[in-house]
Amino acid sequence: MGISTLKRKAVNGFFWSMLESILSQGQGMIFGIFLARMLSPGEFGLVGMITIFVSIAQVFVDSGLSQALIGKKECTKVDYSTIFWANIGIGIFAYGVIWLCAPMIADFYQKPELIQLTHLSALAILIGSATLIQQTILTKEVDFKTITKISTISTFISGVISLILAYYGYGVWSLVWRSLINQFLRTILMWRHNKWLPQWVFSKRVFTELFSFGSNILFISVIAVLYKSVYNFIIGKNYSNTVLGYYTNADQYSAIPSSTLTNITSRVSYPVLVEMQDDDHRLRTSISKLIKTVMYVSFIVMFGLAAIATPLFSVLFGEKWLPSVPIFQALCLAYAISPMHVINHNILKVKGRSDLFLKTELIKYILFTPLLILGILYGLQVLVAGIIFFYWMGFFINAMYSKQLIGFSIWMQVYNIIPILILMGLPAIGAWGLGFLSLSAFPLLLLQIVIYSGITLGLSLLFKVEALTEIFAIFRTKFTVNNMINTFKNT
Repeated sequence: MGISTLKRKAVNGFFWSMLESILSQGQGMIFGIFLARMLSPGEFGLVGMITIFVSIAQVFVDSGLSQALIGKKECTKVDYSTIFWANIGIGIFAYGVIWLCAPMIADFYQKPELIQLTHLSALAILIGSATLIQQTILTKEVDFKTITKISTISTFISGVISLILAYYGYGVWSLVWRSLINQFLRTILMWRHNKWLPQWVFSKRVFTELFSFGSNILFISVIAVLYKSVYNFIIGKNYSNTVLGYYTNADQYSAIPSSTLTNITSRVSYPVLVEMQDDDHRLRTSISKLIKTVMYVSFIVMFGLAAIATPLFSVLFGEKWLPSVPIFQALCLAYAISPMHVINHNILKVKGRSDLFLKTELIKYILFTPLLILGILYGLQVLVAGIIFFYWMGFFINAMYSKQLIGFSIWMQVYNIIPILILMGLPAIGAWGLGFLSLSAFPLLLLQIVIYSGITLGLSLLFKVEALTEIFAIFRTKFTVNNMINTFKNT
């Protein structure tokens, strides 16, 4: 595949993936804002207390088997049916375990209401286990448009219902039903669109073959979910559910822009880089340009959100959520470097070194364990500081083998990042400094946005930032009447 074709493929993928993410995740964020204004931090904290258990169960239901199917070139009906029944069986088992453990979870947190909340929340695991193959088939067919339409519809309907429930005083139950209805609608729509039906067959050979590939992914996924969810576990046990509510809200809204960008980067860059996997020079050149563009966007968004956090939370969520602001700012600084994790992961995968992927992830989490212990001993501030250290040090660990594989050293990557970090950090500091002015929340928010945007754009033009030119080119190419008509017709 030629260079121009690859570039066009990358540009198309990045643009439409970005649009898809806005459609599917934007709604979730908007509904979340309304719910945050209607509900208390304590009610969000109650849901956060059971998140760790539901999240781990969901990882086991997948067991890395969907990734194994996606990675297999030709999948038979036996392959799909075997994994479908395996998912159903694991889902039933996982739900049963959580159902039985619900009283112990409630006793641990000393919150009796968690028993019924856990029983209902865990139903999403059972429902989701029946959807995994349908989503896998759509993914193998690269039918992201259908996935996005399904996600958008289910997010909208579940969001509206949750707002109605919250309005009529159902409190924390509106959050639980939102998640459950969302998963139920996704399942119905997936089955309605995809006419595949399972056969009454289960092949032990197929399961063993696919699980041998998926087990490494399962192992890393479980560790990642454990470490991600253990923050909730520690905060929920050592503090009140209100404090946990502050943390979960800060984490949710700092993670949305970061996860959107990292997902786009991962989904688009991997298949494009595979096309040039035998040409290390082209890989280095392409990855260098990718880093400059993606990190330019990441630093602008995440540093900007951290700078305007105080008036932003006050306007969107209300002053009752202001204790979330310092946590939100810290997490924005941590998640700003997340795209570099994905880019270096893709280098390992492109070169077929999943063993090194496993090794780097294990090193990261082993090093982070002492930070978790310090967080338990010395409080929430130390824990959040440890999260920042984990993400930034994790970048260096993930990049360890890039020089060995394609000659792209850690310092070459840092050289690409530092100028952008400085250039985008200065406007953020300036906008944050405006927070000391004696202005009410809304005028201050507008002033910070205008000043930050103006300085950022001015510095980018003054120093002729290459990433800005690339982004302008993408939007000039894509925002045409014909493109928009072709994209949304038949939806």
